[in-house]
Amino acid sequence: MKPYWERRAPSPASDGRVPLRLTLKPPSVPTGVIDGGWWPRSMDPMAEFPAMIAGVTDRLGPVSRVDYNMDAWGDVPRRIVVDGEIVRLQGIRSLDPRTVFVSGDGWQRTTLLVVPPDTSDKAAQAALVSAANPAVRDGAERILLAGDIGCSAPDGAVPVPRRTSGKAGR
Repeated sequence: MKPYWERRAPSPASDGRVPLRLTLKPPSVPTGVIDGGWWPRSMDPMAEFPAMIAGVTDRLGPVSRVDYNMDAWGDVPRRIVVDGEIVRLQGIRSLDPRTVFVSGDGWQRTTLLVVPPDTSDKAAQAALVSAANPAVRDGAERILLAGDIGCSAPDGAVPVPRRTSGKAGR
């Protein structure tokens, strides 16, 4: 029997669909820093978000919201419809560009590691396995570093550090 995190990936279909590269920790594991991994094929949110949203529906029920780093993903409409459900998309500059938050009914939320699209197959698979491993409690940066992926944003850009005023206590 395949582990829980491998169940979601469908086999390549004759209709041209490609498998969703998504892993999730088993549902019995308490949520942690990272609850699973996702390896999109591009940084085009309209091409990638609908399949990812559909992929986590078994875990969360209908998805109501996706929070993403707007600098990493670019312009996105405020709402999309996936499987007949309206999903609110919220760009947040301060969100780690290596993660997305997916919220379902009630207060359920899943934090997914975003593996950069240009990552090698071997390194990406290692990151996905690690992100879904119940024993791994590391954050996105440590999981990606362990797989020699690096810590740049998913688009390959290094995030700009926040400016500080240099005045303590103000």
